[in-house]
Amino acid sequence: MKWTIFFDLDGTLIDTSERHYRVHTDILDFYGMPNTLTKEEFWKLKKTGKKTVEILPETSKEFIQQFLNEWLKKIENREYLRFDKLLPKCSGILSILKNKVDLVLTTLRNNKKNLFWELNNFGLTNYFKEILVDSPLKVKNKMPLIKEYIERNSKSDNFIIVGDSEVDVSSGKELGMLTVAATYGIRSKEFLMKLKPDFCLDKLFEFPEILKGIGDDS
Repeated sequence: MKWTIFFDLDGTLIDTSERHYRVHTDILDFYGMPNTLTKEEFWKLKKTGKKTVEILPETSKEFIQQFLNEWLKKIENREYLRFDKLLPKCSGILSILKNKVDLVLTTLRNNKKNLFWELNNFGLTNYFKEILVDSPLKVKNKMPLIKEYIERNSKSDNFIIVGDSEVDVSSGKELGMLTVAATYGIRSKEFLMKLKPDFCLDKLFEFPEILKGIGDDS
C-alpha cells in the first residue's frame, strides 16, 4: 500500500529555536524590557505548552498586543529565517521516503514568498508532491488544508501526519488519520503524550522504522 505522509515544517524538519528566541529578545530590547530568560529557559517553558506571550515580563494587554504586532512583523522575515537550521539527516530521510510514499508539506505561515525562499535554500521543495500553506491568523489547525487536499487528490485512506505540536496532532485526530508526534520540537514528549498520538518520534531519522512497523501491522 502507498501512504500519504503530511509533514509539518517548523520544529519537525527544521530547527527554529534560535529564530524564535532572537525575535523574542529583540522585541523586548526594542521596548526596553528586561530579558531574564536564557535560550534554554525560554524553550523549557515553551515545551511545557506555554505560548510566547505567556512568558513575557510584562503582562498588560497593551504590551501583549504590541508584542504580538512586532512578532508578526519579524518572525517570518528573512533576517530571522536565516537562523533556522535543517535537522540532521533530514534530506536523506525525505529522499528515501519520496520513493515509497507521497510526501505533502503542511505549514501555517503568513508569508508564502519567504516560506518558499527558505524551502529552496534548504533544498526541500522537490521532495514534496505538494506544499500546503495557510495563515495561522485564519485557521486554528491544519485540518481544512489537509481535508481539501485529500478530497482533491487522493482516493487512498492511508494517511499519516507528522508534527511537533498540538496543532498537528489535533488536525490528524479530527480527520481520523494516524498521528506521529515529533518530541524533539516545540513541545516536550510529556506534553505531547497527553494528546494521545498514535506514535511518538524522538528523532527524525527514526521515522522510516515507524512507517515500516505501521506497514507490517496493516
